[in-house]
Amino acid sequence: MAINYERILVAIDGSKGAEIALDTAIDVTKRNDAHLDILRVLDLNSLEYGGAGIALNGEQIYTIEQENEQYLSELRDKLIKEHGFKPEQINVHIRFGNPKLVIVEDFQPEYNIDMIIVGSTGKSFLHRLITGSVAAHVIRTAKCDVLVARSTEENLAAKEKEAKE
Repeated sequence: MAINYERILVAIDGSKGAEIALDTAIDVTKRNDAHLDILRVLDLNSLEYGGAGIALNGEQIYTIEQENEQYLSELRDKLIKEHGFKPEQINVHIRFGNPKLVIVEDFQPEYNIDMIIVGSTGKSFLHRLITGSVAAHVIRTAKCDVLVARSTEENLAAKEKEAKE
């Protein structure tokens, strides 16, 4: 039984995993003739000078927000042009907060998302160890289907590991 998804969410953060998730989201959106929401969550706790613990001021945060809005607007235009999406088929969003909570507790129910696509990589190993993976949290707590997008290399490595076990 095939499920037809109507509203797909992909959260992006500039990582390689997010790029793979976006590519996957584009394919799934096309196959389902669905609506795609692209979300960038700006975590104020990580918006500091190189991790040195020196907080940014309001003007700096505003500049970061404007740069991200510009990037998302250009990304939306590019997807419409290169992939033939209708303008009303793609929305871009910026939110502030903890990505784990914003994705699952705020955005998903507010927009009736029925599939979330996440990348399998993002933060450094040390950051994931301390704070936990956004993808792992979304998988555990989302109230809709979640697809973890992996690179070809990751898929091959996982298959090789399974074969050895």
